[in-house]
Amino acid sequence: MLCCFEVVACGYLWELVEVILCEESYHGVSKFDFVIRLARPTLVFNTDAILALYSGNTRFAQDLQTYLFSRDYYNLKSEFQLGNSKVRVDCIENQPAVDVVLGNHVYLTVGDYYLSEKTE
Repeated sequence: MLCCFEVVACGYLWELVEVILCEESYHGVSKFDFVIRLARPTLVFNTDAILALYSGNTRFAQDLQTYLFSRDYYNLKSEFQLGNSKVRVDCIENQPAVDVVLGNHVYLTVGDYYLSEKTE
């Protein structure tokens, strides 16, 4: 059994692409090989849109991403639902308050991100 986190660097900003909790490979089962993965949903960021929130300040953009990653996924999802797909982040010290828009600045899953890319 393999447990890991995959992180991909995107310039100055980090984008968590996929979190695989467990993976099991099977070979030669009824003449088939397959892999079963247990994964959890994770946030995907539109780094250009987040940078635009802070007029290109990469430090502020990184801090916002770190803050959103640190939040409980399901509580954050509930806040977006209650706020009509918008959450105000005003609790990061020495950083201006911003409105983060679901589907513009952040996506709740990798699937949401890819679906939005295909519809554009």
